[in-house]
Amino acid sequence: MRPIQTALLIQVFHSFASGILGIALPIMMKERQISVVTVGFVFAAMPIIFQLGRMLFATFSDFWGRKLFFISSGFLAVASGLIYHAAYAPLEYFFGKVVEGTKEGTLWAVNRAFLLEQGGGQLKALIRLRTVVYIAYAVGSFTAGYLIVWILFEGTMLLCAAFGAAVVLVAMTLERGKKEEFDLSKALRFLDFRKKEKPFRRFFILFCMMGLSLGLIGGFVLAWYLDANGFNLEMIGLILGAQVLLAGVFSHLFSRTTRTRQSILLSGVMFAITFLVLGFAGPFLVAALIVLYGAVQGIASIGQEAIASKISDKRSYGIDIGLLWTGFHITESLSLALTGIMISQWGFAAPFGLAALTYSIFAVGSYFSLSD
Repeated sequence: MRPIQTALLIQVFHSFASGILGIALPIMMKERQISVVTVGFVFAAMPIIFQLGRMLFATFSDFWGRKLFFISSGFLAVASGLIYHAAYAPLEYFFGKVVEGTKEGTLWAVNRAFLLEQGGGQLKALIRLRTVVYIAYAVGSFTAGYLIVWILFEGTMLLCAAFGAAVVLVAMTLERGKKEEFDLSKALRFLDFRKKEKPFRRFFILFCMMGLSLGLIGGFVLAWYLDANGFNLEMIGLILGAQVLLAGVFSHLFSRTTRTRQSILLSGVMFAITFLVLGFAGPFLVAALIVLYGAVQGIASIGQEAIASKISDKRSYGIDIGLLWTGFHITESLSLALTGIMISQWGFAAPFGLAALTYSIFAVGSYFSLSD
């Protein structure tokens, strides 16, 4: 199997299991009477752990090669699945989120960089990755509700652990790739934010705004909102799966567009309208808007990948991509923690409205920044 195909197969296993967890875990915590504020703080742990791990592993992988980190992500997936299988208390779920965040950081530290290296730095490699992620995640989401009914929460978590083992076996077939002695001074030079060019620093700030926005609607929020509107497990899985599948379709449809600026602005307008209405909608419209949000995600993803490919240095893809997303995940963690508090005090409309405002800032800012 070619290296790109192998990496994409690893991503299929990873994203399928993530799609299952995305539905099962929030509902599992709600079924076990964990408060929305506590759930917000538990989910907030993952983005920051993810980003810290991603930066650390990306830095080392630029010297040691990518294979070791693909394998590690599989072992960590097994560990997180087993922890969730046994978890009942908030602290146990928190520990699971730390391990899951480390797993995500390990994989995303190397997958984009690996595909850019194997694909000659072309954007189409990242588009293929996005499409695979969306489709596999959607299929996992579709099946999550039925799996919970058939094999309960505990069996579903064990199945996710099994997919982690599959990642390990597939990753073992990759070639070791480049290996050189770790050079601390060289790594620090790549990590030095002051040496980055002005467009990179500008987009770092804009990605902070995007992280703030997506944290307000991310993690557990949409699954809990659907549950609050009377949807059962199977329907929640189907709705969120359809959303992600639509995101994959639109990312593919827009993958050939050369109008990146216009695509980002369009996604910003659609995002703002969707979430301004969503907080006040009835059940039928809630389901429709959440599914249609997938189109927004798909269009937006093309712009995000285009930005990453344009402003990253080919000598340090892993580090630059990791740095770009650092601000995103820090603000995502903060807003996820804030979201649980906002929902408990003012309901879902409050975080949805704030998300619409902050995402508009990202979209408009990116539109004008790309013109430079």
